[in-house]
Amino acid sequence: MPSQHTIETGPAKIEGIFVPLDLTGMHILTQEWQTNGAIQVEIIATTTQATCPHCQRISVKIHDMRRRKKRDMALREHQVELILLKRRFTCQCCHKSFTEPDAACGWRKRTTARLRETIGQHACTQPVAHVANAFGVGPRFVQECLKIVALPKIEQTGCRIDEKHPLPTPRHLGIDEFARRKGHHYDTILCDLVNRTVLEISEGRTLEEVQKLLERLSDPDKVEAVSMDMSASFRPAVQLCLPKAHIVVDHFHVIQHVMKAFKKIVSSWAHKKEGKPLLQGKQYLFLTAQEHLTEEQAQERSQIGEELPHLEAAWQLKEALRTWYATATAATAADGLDTWIEQVQKSGFDHVRKALSAFVNWRQEILAFFQFLPTRISNGFVEGKNNRTKALMRQGYGYRNRQHLRLRILLGNVA
Repeated sequence: MPSQHTIETGPAKIEGIFVPLDLTGMHILTQEWQTNGAIQVEIIATTTQATCPHCQRISVKIHDMRRRKKRDMALREHQVELILLKRRFTCQCCHKSFTEPDAACGWRKRTTARLRETIGQHACTQPVAHVANAFGVGPRFVQECLKIVALPKIEQTGCRIDEKHPLPTPRHLGIDEFARRKGHHYDTILCDLVNRTVLEISEGRTLEEVQKLLERLSDPDKVEAVSMDMSASFRPAVQLCLPKAHIVVDHFHVIQHVMKAFKKIVSSWAHKKEGKPLLQGKQYLFLTAQEHLTEEQAQERSQIGEELPHLEAAWQLKEALRTWYATATAATAADGLDTWIEQVQKSGFDHVRKALSAFVNWRQEILAFFQFLPTRISNGFVEGKNNRTKALMRQGYGYRNRQHLRLRILLGNVA
């Protein structure tokens, strides 16, 4: 291949482009096309001397020279093979031989640093198997490249790959669990709700495991509120490790708890009665939030409610709870909740009555939501991270290596 990067095959002439090598300290000796379509470039270091690693003296005497094949980034569909001529010097002071350093690839590396960085950048957003197939390398090599790129990014956010490192302490925390393998292996995710970042992903969800996670907080007294669902293991762990923090039950989980009971009522009215279908294809009118219905849908729901007053009464109870969350204040929240509970107890809806046990066991934590208004503390950010984690696991067909999954989740802090 001529120095202008053109290709000549007989009388025909194919024009080419000039692409700089862009490897600091390297000089091109020769370059040519291979029969397999690859571009082979022979390079050598521009320096004529090296420092002896034994006595730290400068040596200029070359002992021998060896060819080493390295892989570089591809040019379009053409692979680039670097033939690095590595020289061995003989020190004139200590009379020992040594090999000059490899600035382009690194010690005992068969790929250039920029190729490894490119693979790592792709692996930050794509499954390892996809990146491995695209670059023609093994999945273990892709994981190593991912760590090279990901670790500096994660450390810039204040996180550490070490699971025993102390954690920064925000004012508001969010905690939840997710399944790595449903029914077998679970992890706990701890988030900073103020800065909207993931603080840590800890193995397990038991009281002892969650307690170890919370004990890593650098300043426990700084935490003002911890948002969670109605978990039996999270509440005692927070009470032990963060005695000054208020436990806030996520209002979305409370409403969903009541919605499960209400859906059973709607389902019972969706069946046929005396040969006539009730709510055929109209269940969504009662399950959708009132403010999300169009004017026509609201009128249609109201008409069905007049024909089915029992269902209308249940719907009114469901909407009353949502209205209470939207309008109550710290001063009126307790009375409003007691009024709603009294209405449920007087109603004939057994499914909703059974749901009241959660309001008895978690009353203080449910009312704590109103102590921090106008800040609506919730686990929405944490649930979003859990959804992203599930998507990562589906996209990667599962993760056997828990540390690799943890690395992926922490990378979500880098934007």
